[in-house]
Amino acid sequence: MVQEPWLSWLLLTGRVAIAIVFLVSGVHKGIWFSKAVREFQDAKVPFLYFFLIGTIVLHLVAPVLIITGYFVLESAIALAMFTVIATIKVHHFWDMTGDDVLLHSRIALANLAVLGGLLLLAAVGPGQLVL
Repeated sequence: MVQEPWLSWLLLTGRVAIAIVFLVSGVHKGIWFSKAVREFQDAKVPFLYFFLIGTIVLHLVAPVLIITGYFVLESAIALAMFTVIATIKVHHFWDMTGDDVLLHSRIALANLAVLGGLLLLAAVGPGQLVL
């Protein structure tokens, strides 16, 4: 088992790494809002603007909280729930054919890895390095 101070440094590095994925997504959705609207339309998301703005807020706020070490459990669980819902709603490779099956199954598996990281983070917390 990794001991302090390495444990907290590894947790901080992991927090930053997993948070950046969502932070960049939130920034991109904000900058290219019309493209995000089309993506949500293609996914047939109900109450599109409500959920799109909620997604952007979640993707901007939760990663900052994770990086700084505050509300890590709540933020990681919220992002984990989002990841499960988005994966099922958008990357439902089991309903697809052709090249889409391979592409979306790979994305779903990558999302599974992110989900695992978020759940581990929720389980162990931020460590001793809180910014």
